[in-house]
This record gives sequence, C-alpha cells and structure tokens, in this order.
Amino acid sequence: MTADASSTVSPSSQQHRPILRILLIGLLIVLSGYYIWVLYKAITPNVSLAYKAYYIKNQTLYWQPKQPNLTLAIPSNLNVTNNIPNLSRAGWSFDTDNKMRELTQQGGLYFTLSATPTDNITITFTLAKAQQPIKPLTFIFNHHQGTLLPQDQGKTLIAQLPKQQFLPKSQQLQAFILTTPTALQVTTINLTTANVNTLSLSHKTDHIKPTIGNEK
Repeated sequence: MTADASSTVSPSSQQHRPILRILLIGLLIVLSGYYIWVLYKAITPNVSLAYKAYYIKNQTLYWQPKQPNLTLAIPSNLNVTNNIPNLSRAGWSFDTDNKMRELTQQGGLYFTLSATPTDNITITFTLAKAQQPIKPLTFIFNHHQGTLLPQDQGKTLIAQLPKQQFLPKSQQLQAFILTTPTALQVTTINLTTANVNTLSLSHKTDHIKPTIGNEK
C-alpha cells in the first residue's frame, strides 16, 4: 500500500506558507526601495556646483574648492591666465603663454550670481592682439543667442547679456559659450553693469523716395 502524499504535509507547515510569502514580498520591497535610493543618490549627489561641473559634468577647466558655487561679483575682472574655475573645459587651452590664454572653436564661462541682476550685464573680452579678420562672433547665453561685436580695432569683443535671460535661482549655473572660427588670444574678461543697452539697439530708416518737382 502507498501512503497519500498530501498526508505527509503537516497543517502547521501549510499555515507558515502565507507568512513566508508575505516576508519575501516585504524583503523585495525593502531591497527595491534601497536600490532606488542608491540610484537617486548617484544621479543627484550632494556636492557643490563647482565639484559637479568639474568632476561629474566635465564642464569646467579647473577645480577650486574655495569657490564651491562658482560665484562672480558684478563688476568682475577675470585674468584668464589664472586658474579660474569659471572657464569652460571646452575651447580654452590648459596652459597659458605670453600673458594670454587661447580660446578655439567653442568655449566660455560658467558662473553664478548672488542675486538676479536688475540691469543688463556687459561682457568684454580683451585680446592680446586683434583677431583677423575683424568680425562679430556669435554666442549662446543660457537660452539666448547674441553677437559679440569687435571694438578698439578688434582688440576687444563686447556684448550685452539681457537681464531677463539670467536664470532666476542663485544655485543655477549661468552658461556663456561663444563660437569663433579662428583662435582668440584672450587676456581678460570683464563683467559690468550696463545701464543703457546701446549694443542691441537697431537703427531703422525708412526708404523715402525723393521727389523731383511736383511728382504725383
């Protein structure tokens, strides 16, 4: 005679199965929550803006722990031959030569301000020697596209950054990236307040047909 297989399973073990199932489901939920938390911390690490820009996003050329937020004051006079943490990694040469730093193709600045400006900001690039040929250069400031205009026979490039184009939060990186077809030998970059937006004014003239005599 053969014994019934179902008779070998005790009633107590059958009662434990739902409990084990609940424990396994709970363990899976806890582990899933833990790994989601680890993934979130990896994506949004609690580090400074300067650390994130240099080590994580590879945006900046230098790392300066003493400037964790990459904050610039207005006005600012930046000597680009110094290891300024605001310089972009793209475009700028790592080494300097003859009191200037070379900028090729696309590059610029990353920075924050302690407060949103109430006026437009003038940005001025001073060159060791005039670019040849002398012509305007395009740039992107956050979501705004503009033009750097040559002044002083091409030895300076000037543009105004509209106040409404600055990101509103103090912990948001402002990005200024220019495009140049030829290498620029830059010595300084200046940021100053502009009370009058003279560079962006467009002068329009109506085409008036001259009248000769009593032409009708």
